[in-house]
Amino acid sequence: MKIKVYSPLNPLLKKYIECIYILTHTSEEKPAQYITFPSIFTIVSISEKSKTINKGNKLIIGQCDDNKIETNLVSNFNKPVYVQYEGEIKEITIYFKPLAINSFLEHELSHYNSSNFSKFSPFEDYRKAMIEILSLQNDIEKIQAVESYWLSKLIGFQHDFLETILSEIMSEENDALTITELCKKNAISRTTLNKHFGRHICKTPSQFKKILRFRNAVNKYSSNNTRNSLTDIAYSVDYFDQSHMIREFKSLTGFSPKVFFEKTTALERKQVHWLFL
Repeated sequence: MKIKVYSPLNPLLKKYIECIYILTHTSEEKPAQYITFPSIFTIVSISEKSKTINKGNKLIIGQCDDNKIETNLVSNFNKPVYVQYEGEIKEITIYFKPLAINSFLEHELSHYNSSNFSKFSPFEDYRKAMIEILSLQNDIEKIQAVESYWLSKLIGFQHDFLETILSEIMSEENDALTITELCKKNAISRTTLNKHFGRHICKTPSQFKKILRFRNAVNKYSSNNTRNSLTDIAYSVDYFDQSHMIREFKSLTGFSPKVFFEKTTALERKQVHWLFL
């Protein structure tokens, strides 16, 4: 299995898209297996001539010549997921920044989110366009075509308070603020915040903060040449203490932080961490 991760080539899309990766698995290779972990990003995947079997916390993606294209939306899983590729698979996956995909969609994100791994075809021309893109032979041409397509759908998104609160949650200066404190600061109720997070992010604010803490800890460890202690990392990313960090890591990954850091692999960019089996 080969994976190539790209930053957006178009400067405008850097505001909305964290990264895009192209994955290929050949029929000659043995099945590839990895574990993926909860993310703050909204993930859109398209794959050619494949069919996915969903077995709870395991996805088996196999070659299916009768199925021209498969498209999926992932926005709200909160546990580790086992993924297995079998046969010839060509896939393009886009990591949209939090809230950003709403700038391209006609309806709120929850309209398209029917399950942890939802079928996704948001526009009338979507499937046809994706089939044409996946048929391209050159990876850079694929990336350019994907970006061009999504740029053609850019309509913008404005909200009375979500963008402000999301920015405050993700700010290192405000990472110690509780959800209740953020609501008070922005003069809204927690019920209202939960409702709008569910509509446009498909997570609760508490779930989002939990995953954000985990991702910040991973990024801190990955970029830390001196490898500070787990306790230092825990306090630097809004955990109460190391025990709090261990509990949340086990909840989101199934592993303690120490084991997680030893086993996972960053795929060229720190935002994509998998554990290969």
